[in-house]
Amino acid sequence: MKTLLQYLSKPWVPVPLNFWHILALLIISWLAIPYVFNALQLAAGFVDLGILHVVLLGFCCWLLAVAAAYHLLRYLLLRMGLPAIHQLIAQFKLLKLWEQYLMYLACYALLLCSAIGALIAIC
Repeated sequence: MKTLLQYLSKPWVPVPLNFWHILALLIISWLAIPYVFNALQLAAGFVDLGILHVVLLGFCCWLLAVAAAYHLLRYLLLRMGLPAIHQLIAQFKLLKLWEQYLMYLACYALLLCSAIGALIAIC
């Protein structure tokens, strides 16, 4: 009760969305999809209603793989004596604007290809 009163007494502060929030939303949507489609009776337009479960499973696997890669990178940077991630980001901000843009574009392309690969592996 004390926590609830403290939460209601201070102004609303947005909570940053992190990995566990996204995973919880995916699990909730995984469980809710059959009930939503049964309530809306949308069976006429779909080939197979189970394909959405496969897509969600692929996205969950991709999200877990990205999180595992991030934590492995942090662990390896720590063990090898390399600078921390926030120092690498500070060095990244010293790059020119077009170099930063190319890095963002390359990272986006890599994430998109890995997501497609995870989806293909599950399907």
